[in-house]
Amino acid sequence: MFKFPHYSKKTFGLNAVAFLCLSLTQPSYAAKLSNFKAVFNVEAVGLTLGQAKHSMQCKDSICTLKSDAKPSGFAAAFFKDSSHETIRLHQTENTLKWQSYHKLGISYKNDIAKEKTMNLKLVTAENKVIYPEKKREWPMQPQLFDVMSIAYAIQHAQLNNQPMNNFTLQDSNFQDKLTLKSTNNKDYLGFEFTDNDLDAIKYRFTSKHAEIELWLLPKYNYFPGKIRVVNKDEKTITLSLAEPPKTL
Repeated sequence: MFKFPHYSKKTFGLNAVAFLCLSLTQPSYAAKLSNFKAVFNVEAVGLTLGQAKHSMQCKDSICTLKSDAKPSGFAAAFFKDSSHETIRLHQTENTLKWQSYHKLGISYKNDIAKEKTMNLKLVTAENKVIYPEKKREWPMQPQLFDVMSIAYAIQHAQLNNQPMNNFTLQDSNFQDKLTLKSTNNKDYLGFEFTDNDLDAIKYRFTSKHAEIELWLLPKYNYFPGKIRVVNKDEKTITLSLAEPPKTL
């Protein structure tokens, strides 16, 4: 006959303490970013220049994040330039890792379109990020993201109660460690699609080449409601939600 192993009271007590300690040190849950579609108004030089449409689709652990931005309204009469960005991310139960960034920029001169592409890629075997068009490279860093995906990486960290002090910003010209300068858990934002202001958590990060302000909305699973990026030349670009984000 099978016999249950005998545990002394002392052993049982030690096991219980060990289990409790393990429970306290492990995350209580893991939260993935959902597939979504969202539309942002894009502002720069004091004008609303157009809209950026963001979307993310995940299949298994591979996620594709896209942004398509082009002028609209009054600005469309003066600007035709557009940009199309595609980012690959690897997402598990509680991790989000950057894989690559591709940008297609289309500019016009005398109504003639000119295309320019730019790629940033993670070379896992060599633990580095490369920019093949310019033959530049940087060492891979923990929590590294480009300027488009960084907002969603911060949302992911918020959802999983992860620290905000280890992000690195990857650009085609530089790689910067982001420093968390301030957090406001009781901020709020007004939108045209809501009658009342929405609660927001505001984060402010700085680095050698840029400053990033990000407002996350608890009402929408901490989705980015507003993103403001200021470069070292004090040029500012701001994205604000034009409508509620849609979960797919």
